[in-house]
Amino acid sequence: MLQPAPDRGTAQPSRPAGAPTGRPAPHRATVNPTDRWLITGFLLVLLAPPEAQFSLGSLVLSPQRVFLMLGLIPAMARVVSDRRLGARAADAFVVFHALWAWVALVKAHGITGALQPAGSYTIEFFGSYLVGRALTLSPAHLVFFTRRFFQFIIAMALLAFPEMITGRHFIRDAFGMIFSPRSTAGVEPRFGLTRAFGPFDHPILYGVFCASALGFVWYLAPTARSLSFRRLWRALAVVCAAFASLSTGPLMACSVQCMIIGWDVATRAFRGRWWILLLGMVFAYVAIDALSNRDPMTVFISYATFNPQTGYDRKLIWDIGSAQVRLTPAFGIGMNAWTTAPDWWPNTSVDNFWLLTAMRYGLPGVGALLAVALLAIYRVARLPYAGLKPLKMGWLVSFIGLSIAAVTVHLWGSAFVLFGYLLGMGVSLGHFRPPAPTPTPPRLAS
Repeated sequence: MLQPAPDRGTAQPSRPAGAPTGRPAPHRATVNPTDRWLITGFLLVLLAPPEAQFSLGSLVLSPQRVFLMLGLIPAMARVVSDRRLGARAADAFVVFHALWAWVALVKAHGITGALQPAGSYTIEFFGSYLVGRALTLSPAHLVFFTRRFFQFIIAMALLAFPEMITGRHFIRDAFGMIFSPRSTAGVEPRFGLTRAFGPFDHPILYGVFCASALGFVWYLAPTARSLSFRRLWRALAVVCAAFASLSTGPLMACSVQCMIIGWDVATRAFRGRWWILLLGMVFAYVAIDALSNRDPMTVFISYATFNPQTGYDRKLIWDIGSAQVRLTPAFGIGMNAWTTAPDWWPNTSVDNFWLLTAMRYGLPGVGALLAVALLAIYRVARLPYAGLKPLKMGWLVSFIGLSIAAVTVHLWGSAFVLFGYLLGMGVSLGHFRPPAPTPTPPRLAS
């Protein structure tokens, strides 16, 4: 007869779906070779320096854009046809955002003038989002992405630190010898050190790319211990790689992620701890607004910069840019220069991704993008399966850190493509389900 007691010869109950396995991620699943090559290729083209760009008529192409152009239709087909992905509510906001960007640019520049910037924006944002959706087909895909992401960061850091010390831009200079060289001038040293470019247009983009991996690397480290050498050295390596940029935005992204990780580790025994953290942030905002003679955004920007002059410039950018949004709230100004800047203000850059999106595409444009981000965060945070916790925490910490840092950084080029990919990854991750357990037939007791 069948014995209910758990003995060696007894039928063992199968593990319930989503139950903890004692491992940080579901490593037993595999990624098919094609997807492995696609994920690796995507990360590799993100590291192609601007010297590798070329022109095709009026369209400026880069390895990133070529990859996304080739992958857009197959990625869309997979999202629509694979029942594990499927169309989601967030996809509708993404489509609306891309279409509204076209409307805003056509209004600002006419149909002919809008073709190049609107086409490039669609390829980079819509393409990277769909590729991120399609290549996050299973937990194993996210684990493999993290592994490759970390490996590429280590490889870049091995050249970034000599670049910071010697002042020689090894990757950019090497590609400049093969293709057309591009200038790296205009970026002042800090603390007597050169700010490392790596393979990117600007040091800040190199730093943002590295910093975006911190949450993934921490939560998907191949260890089950909360504080272990494997976790600590990987996290430290990511922070050091980002530090070589000597930029505020990447270090802010690292700081935000470290604070969230620290809160997670320190409050693991408390129920409702994330609500406590959220309410604490709201209380801090209200307290600063009530007690300080500066608005909370000004206080935030002033403490998020290396020197007072940089903080002052970013405060002016926020004031001037906000005035522009109020003046053109529906359709923005497209790629035109802002009209609210005073004559004495020489700065034409906007070091705030969210603000510049509102300036270019109006409040509907930035609102749709924020809606996608918030929907993805909500869905991932609500995943109830214990076995998926490392995956969801890794994405949440990395994406939230990147999104907050984007308040003081404009994302363009490879950094913007990475943002779109991570956004698509979050939408797919938010609808993950653990595989159904394989039933084990009961055995007679021996």
